[in-house]
Amino acid sequence: MLTIDWKERLTLDTKDYLENKLPNRDYDFEIIFIAYPERVNGKIPSEVISFISTVIVQHLKRKHKDYIPFYKHLWQKKGDYGKIAFATIMAKLAHKSPDIYLPLMEEMMQEADASQINSLLDKVILPLLRKYPDKYLHKLYEWTKSDNPDLSKASLNLAIKLIKRREDLLDQISNHLQNQWVYPLGDLQGMHVQFLKTVAKLSPESYLAVWKEFGISRDPQIVELLCASIDNYFIELEAPVDIWTKSGNARVKKAGLSAKKMLNRKKGAKA
Repeated sequence: MLTIDWKERLTLDTKDYLENKLPNRDYDFEIIFIAYPERVNGKIPSEVISFISTVIVQHLKRKHKDYIPFYKHLWQKKGDYGKIAFATIMAKLAHKSPDIYLPLMEEMMQEADASQINSLLDKVILPLLRKYPDKYLHKLYEWTKSDNPDLSKASLNLAIKLIKRREDLLDQISNHLQNQWVYPLGDLQGMHVQFLKTVAKLSPESYLAVWKEFGISRDPQIVELLCASIDNYFIELEAPVDIWTKSGNARVKKAGLSAKKMLNRKKGAKA
């Protein structure tokens, strides 16, 4: 935990950097915190980086838009420290100017790995979705269909995290994702299954409503989604599953038989 003395020193050093280094495009921000004595696994604690990044935002004030090249440099050239700083800065600025900072995030995520994308979405976008869903859900939906497989998967994972925190958004998000089921999901099919499993745990009524709508389907992908999502016994699932076990389509029949075994197992556990 940062002591008051170190907070004061880091604040002064950050101000000095902003006044004397940053205006000259000196992006070596490590000078602010390199003297901090403690290390965690050989590295400066992330708390320190987050603190000085917050101070940077506070002191840039309305001039924050003038330093886009600096933010890019942090993400692209400054390793783990820079990525922590970038995420902290975006978390403070994204809602102030989403037209500027969301595209910037998208640009940086193009070359990021899955872990970096997940971290950025968790720190910046999840809080925005929780507070302002009407303003940012369209971005979540857009990213779930991204050509970047890491971003699309991370966005579906973000949707799962969001409905756990905002159950009032569950049906809205679920209905939107169902529109994607008519197209091949490929490697994302598993994430859609996880979403359905989460819906079942949070709102059995909503889960059964999905089955009521799609339980008559013969589309192999939809049948596989529904069958793979079964994690508990509901009597309402028996009829459609029984029909699928007798299907002439190999994928539908295989999914139906697997679902039948799961239902019998869960039914027995409840007996």
